[in-house]
This record gives sequence, structure tokens and C-alpha cells, in this order.
Amino acid sequence: MKIKVEIDLQELIEKGDFKTLKRVLEQQDPADVKEMIEKLPPDLKVVVFRLLPKDKAAEVFSELEPDDQLELIKLFREERLKEIFESMDPDDRVELLEEMPANVVKKLLSYLPPQEREELLYILNYPEDSAARLATTEYVELFEDMTVREALEKVRKEGKKKENIYSLMVIDRTRKLKGTVELRDLIVADPDQKVSEIMNKDPVFVHAIDDQELAAELMKKYDLIILPVVDSEERLIGVITFDDLVDVIEEEATEDIQKKASMSATYTSYFHTPAWKLILKRSPWLVVLLLLESVNGNIISSYEKFLASIPIIAAFIPTMIGSAGNTGAQISALMIRGFTLNEISLKDWWKVLLRESLIGSTLGLILAGVLYLRAFLISSDPTLNFAVATALLVLILYANIMGALLPFIARIFKIDPAFMAGPLLTTIVDVTGIMIYFYVVHSFLS
Repeated sequence: MKIKVEIDLQELIEKGDFKTLKRVLEQQDPADVKEMIEKLPPDLKVVVFRLLPKDKAAEVFSELEPDDQLELIKLFREERLKEIFESMDPDDRVELLEEMPANVVKKLLSYLPPQEREELLYILNYPEDSAARLATTEYVELFEDMTVREALEKVRKEGKKKENIYSLMVIDRTRKLKGTVELRDLIVADPDQKVSEIMNKDPVFVHAIDDQELAAELMKKYDLIILPVVDSEERLIGVITFDDLVDVIEEEATEDIQKKASMSATYTSYFHTPAWKLILKRSPWLVVLLLLESVNGNIISSYEKFLASIPIIAAFIPTMIGSAGNTGAQISALMIRGFTLNEISLKDWWKVLLRESLIGSTLGLILAGVLYLRAFLISSDPTLNFAVATALLVLILYANIMGALLPFIARIFKIDPAFMAGPLLTTIVDVTGIMIYFYVVHSFLS
């Protein structure tokens, strides 16, 4: 078990104790080095990178936030920047170039040999969230007509430079994917056997233009550590490794959380996102929600005479809005999780409607009963209290059904269901809920 030690890198640099600093850095994993240098100013980060071996420097650099990477690129010596970029994994290079200005991209590409530059540009031509953007070319590929002996010799020769050698890709002479073979199966097989005899002839793969989320689902479903990526003719162009899957899951979770809060997604960490960008991401939705909420004023003003005659009913408005919003938020969270994990599909809408009608009615009866008794602390009129409790029953049933069906409606219109949760759902339920509340109570008491 590793023990995490807090070390003041800035103090070591200021003292000029580079010998100790270098020894400390050599003993740390790249992820720990990234944490240690995160709060250092850019000029001191450069000092740390000078002391790191180029492979470890490349790993640490690929983990930094885009704004930190850009600052360091401006400060690195030309030779050091070239070393780091050349040592990065292909998929990390793609991710870096996505975030950099055009002039920086041009400069970095000039460091690569023509073949590697061509491969990188080929992957960059695919859509931003496609599986191809996650693909790395750091894998061992075997030909189906190879013997096991020849395959193992190729693994020994190329394996040290590759990201993964435990699951090997098998192709034909036109690069068409024919199967996969595990390293352990090669080791225990007869040396004179053909690779085609021991390979898995029905491999799981994704097409280059498939969404990254599909790749993550397949790797999770089939418990894969590596997933082949093929073009439209099923020719192998790269593989997705397990560490990239973790990044996709984090991105998707971030996106869903932010969409549930009714804001456009941002993938950089909080302190690395400029304030103006957060304002731009948040303000449009807040304006839309404000305009929707303002409709409540028109609804309440239309019942002005009714309110003037029985002012006490205004006391229950916050309870109605809050309870309905909470109910809708609960069920929408369940629906979004169901869609995300493929437990629920569009054709299940009627099953969900029936099920949530029953659940909503039961929850409504429970909450209406509690409110009826609680209302006597405010009003001694049993008829009014019964009217308010009935309105809550209707509202809870309505909010439960709305919270369940809005994600289905989002899917029909190709919108992320997460947009239908949180403030948007609450606002819709608030506006329509006020109408239902006044209509039911007015019907009982007018």
C-alpha cells in the first residue's frame, strides 16, 4: 500500500534542492505528480517537468486542464515540448489538439513523423464525440495466418512500446478485423497452431462514427479491457482501452448532472472554467425559467377575487408547489437512470404510465392525508382542508406522471432526457400545478 506524503515542491524549488526534488518525483505515480503541481504557478511547473523522465512527463501533461497545458506549451523549450508530445499516447494527443488554438495545433503536428501525423489527422476528422476520437494505435495486431510462435515473437518485439498487450487484435492482409486473441491463450497454445484456430472469431467492436457512450456501454456489458474500432468496411483503425472508458463515464456523468441543473455542459473543472463562460452557460436557461415562472403571476391574478374572499388558501401555495416539484424530481431521476442503463426503452412508456399512475395515486393519498390533518393548525374549516388535501392528491398524481413521461418525450425528439429533470421539470410543474390547485379548491368552495 502506498502512503501519500505531503511535500512542498515550491519550497524545494526555491531552495534549489533539485536533487531531492528529482528523487521525490521519480518515486511518485503520474497522477500523484499532477496533484502535487496543480497549484504551482506555470513557471514552477516548467521546472518540475524538466526533472521528469519524458514518458512520465507526457503522462502528467496529458492529465492537466487545457488552460494549464496551453500556458506550459508557451513556456516549454522547443526540444522539451517535442519530447513530451512525441511520448504522449495517440488518444491523449487527439484530446490535447481538440482544446488547442489552430497555431498551437499546427506547431505540435510539425513534431510528428509524416505517418503518425497522417494517422492523427485521420482520427481528428471524425465527429467530436465519436468512438474514433478515443481510439489509440498503440496496440499489437496479428495476422490470422500467423503461427502462435510468430505471434509471440511479434508481441515480444513490439509489446514494450504498446499501451496494451493482454488482448490482441487479429486482422487479414487488408486490415479487416477478423477476431481477437488473449495473450494467455497464445502462451498456452501449441507453437505451430495458427492464430485463426485459437482466436475469438466473433469479436465485439464499434464503428468509428458510433457515439462514445455506446463504446462505454459495450465495454461495461461485455467486461472488456480493450475494444476494437473499425471503419465502415470493418477495417481496424484503433482500439479503445479501459482508462478511456473511465474518462467517458466521467464526462457523461458531468453532462447529465449539469443538464439536470438546466445549464449547458462544461467539462473543465470549476476553477479552470472562466467566470464569463459559466455566466454564458447558465444565464440562457435562467432567463427561460424566469419567464415560465412569471406565468404564475397571471394565474394568481385571475383568481384575485377568490383569494380576497378566502385569503387562507394562499398559505398552502408553497406546500403545493414544493411537494409536486419533489415528486416530479424523484421519478424523473429514476427514469433517467433507467434510460442511461438501458433498463427502460421508448416502447415501455405505457407500462411506466400504468405503474406510475398507481404509485402516484398511492403517494398522493398518503400526502393528502398528512396535509388534511396538518391543515387544522392553520384552518378549522374541514371543507377547506379537504379541498386543499384533494388538490394535493391531484397534483402529486399529475407531477408523478409528468416526471415519468417527460424523459420519454425528450427521447422522441432526440433530446437528452437529463434536460427534463431539475429546474425545467420543477418550473413546468409549478406553473401547471398552480392552475390545478386553484381550479380544484375553487370547484370545492365557490
